[in-house]
Amino acid sequence: MRWLIAIALAACSSSTDPPPDAPRDAPIDAPPDAADPCLACLSDEICIERFDGTCRVSAECTARTTECPNNACSPACEAAYCGSPYQCQNRPPCGGESPLAFTCYGP
Repeated sequence: MRWLIAIALAACSSSTDPPPDAPRDAPIDAPPDAADPCLACLSDEICIERFDGTCRVSAECTARTTECPNNACSPACEAAYCGSPYQCQNRPPCGGESPLAFTCYGP
C-alpha cells in the first residue's frame, strides 16, 4: 500500500514541472520586447529619450561619446546627450521611461 502512495506522490510532483524546453527565466506575462525603442540600439550607441514639458517623448540611438554609468546624470553626460534646452536633472519622471535610456527633460 505504501508503494501506491509513493507512486501517486511522484506522479503528482512531476506533473507540475514545466516541459524541459520551456524557458525558465522568462515571466509568463512579459510585455513584448518591441515596446522599448532602446532595444534597437547597438552596443556602441546610447539610447536617448527626450521628454518635453508635457511628457511627450522622442527616442533615438546615438553614438556613445561620453560614458554615463547606469545612465547617471552628470554635467558631461548632459552636455553630450541632452542639448539645450533639455537637461537630465531636477525633473520628476514622466513615467514610462525606458530603463535602458539616458533621459533628458525639456521645457
